[in-house]
Amino acid sequence: MIWVLSGLWLILLCWLAFFQGLGSLGLMDKTEALFVEVGHQMLERGDWVTPWWNGERFFDYPVWGYWMVGLSFRLFGVSEWAARLPVALAASAVVLAGFGLMLAWSPAGEAGRPRVLRAALAAGVIATTPGWIGWGRTSTTDMFLSSAIGLSLFGFLLAHRHLSHPGRAGLGRVAMALFAGIAVLAKGPVGLLLPGLVVVAFLLLTGHWRSWLRWRPLLAMVALFLGVSAPWYTAAAVVNGADFLGGFLGFSNLQRFTTVLYDHPGPPWFYLPWLVLLVLPWSLFLPLAIAAQGFWQPRRWRMARLGPVAEAAPAELGLFLLLWLVLVVAFFSAAATKLPGYILPSLPAASLLVALLWRPLPEASTAPRAGAGRAGVRIATVCEVLLLAAMAVAAALAPGWVASDPAYPAFGAALSSSGLPLMLSLCLGLTALALVVLLLRPAASDWLWLPSLAGFLAVLGLVIAPLGPLLDRERQLPLRQMARTAQAAAQPHEPLLIVGTKRYSLLFYGEPEAVFVSDRLHINQLALQGPDALSLTPASRSLRLLGDRRDLEGLALPSEGIERLSRSGELALWRVPRRSLVP
Repeated sequence: MIWVLSGLWLILLCWLAFFQGLGSLGLMDKTEALFVEVGHQMLERGDWVTPWWNGERFFDYPVWGYWMVGLSFRLFGVSEWAARLPVALAASAVVLAGFGLMLAWSPAGEAGRPRVLRAALAAGVIATTPGWIGWGRTSTTDMFLSSAIGLSLFGFLLAHRHLSHPGRAGLGRVAMALFAGIAVLAKGPVGLLLPGLVVVAFLLLTGHWRSWLRWRPLLAMVALFLGVSAPWYTAAAVVNGADFLGGFLGFSNLQRFTTVLYDHPGPPWFYLPWLVLLVLPWSLFLPLAIAAQGFWQPRRWRMARLGPVAEAAPAELGLFLLLWLVLVVAFFSAAATKLPGYILPSLPAASLLVALLWRPLPEASTAPRAGAGRAGVRIATVCEVLLLAAMAVAAALAPGWVASDPAYPAFGAALSSSGLPLMLSLCLGLTALALVVLLLRPAASDWLWLPSLAGFLAVLGLVIAPLGPLLDRERQLPLRQMARTAQAAAQPHEPLLIVGTKRYSLLFYGEPEAVFVSDRLHINQLALQGPDALSLTPASRSLRLLGDRRDLEGLALPSEGIERLSRSGELALWRVPRRSLVP
């Protein structure tokens, strides 16, 4: 019976977090729409080696995510749901694997109920981490990389825990190599560098490296890794030559790490507040979870092996997770280009550390609720109550704030009439109240995690799921309609210029090529490069301009000859004579 309940629990988690309403919201600008269109073009062109976007080869990322999107389109048709299905499956795989990993690390003699409760809590924390949910419902390369790294490191932990068990150790090694290869196909060398860094640091600290220096298993892992990752890189280099090597290895990897790209700089501590936000509310307990592992006591986890095989110490799991979290965040903190999604691979480690705070492995961590530990948990819970109360008030006031957006003047009223802000406020308020009740009962301290988990799932089911169609109707649908209007209005040899905001989704919903310009100066600079820079031909007599009305008016074009083809809110479509932009 307990396994049936566990299965239903995992299905509920993954459904609410990743699948419910997955296709109810149109593709988001700009990264998701760009990423999905590359996979769409692979399917349309039948070219599964060279990624294309906006009529040009696109080597910002390797091919795994594009393959998944293109394959999903082939199997289920072209839709938002099919575009996001692969990332939802990838995010769910880590939730399921986290459940299985906690079972694998439980002592053999431990009773079934505490083992399953620990595993169920671990899966629940991963699935209710805001960062994991957000990227698990957004079709970009970040989740493909992060899930592959997570599954590769889970594979190491499985093999390390059961080195004396050929079946489990072999399964763990296969997972390590397979998912490291997929991670490299998802985003490049970082897919091997990050898990390799964590594993090497762990083996050196614990003195277990000799157990892994057996050439036959290592050779088999290397062969599997190369068999997964090398064929596409070889084919892409053969087909595209220096363009691929320079564009991918030079620009998308070395320059991204050493220089600031796309105007995304950040100080060394850039990721610390983002880590807190992406793991809320569990991040409030993360310092306590780290301290509970007693990592400053090497005697607890340094179990140097005299023979080739020995069982891993339970405390080693916490050390490994801590190294995973710290090294991933430190690596990306050292990079010049910084984006919040880069630290997504660290979130499973943070989630499992928090789960171990509430349900530790026997003899694996210091008592978190004894003395100062118990006081720390209660203080963190009080902070969570205050945070939830503030968020409840903010949710109730949200319609008034969003109504000030001139691009979507009716959105605030639609949001208010939906009742969703009040529902969100109610869910947050009830969660805070339940936490207060448990705080007043010291005997219930072990269950302080339960209201947070239940409240988050309630928000997912009652607020997030119905919010998708509302957002789509008010914000995304007009953009899709404008894309189709622009495509239908096109005249022969008439290029489309997207002015101002880079709405990449227009290429997915409308015609597959356009010129993105920021202002009149940018247009003049492109015109100096020649007609091709603006997609003009000798037969072109006019251009279509699509963007916010204020951006179009900011071009200061002569009023004569302008055809205002369509308008939806602030979004407008114009046709202008060629001579107005390119004398």
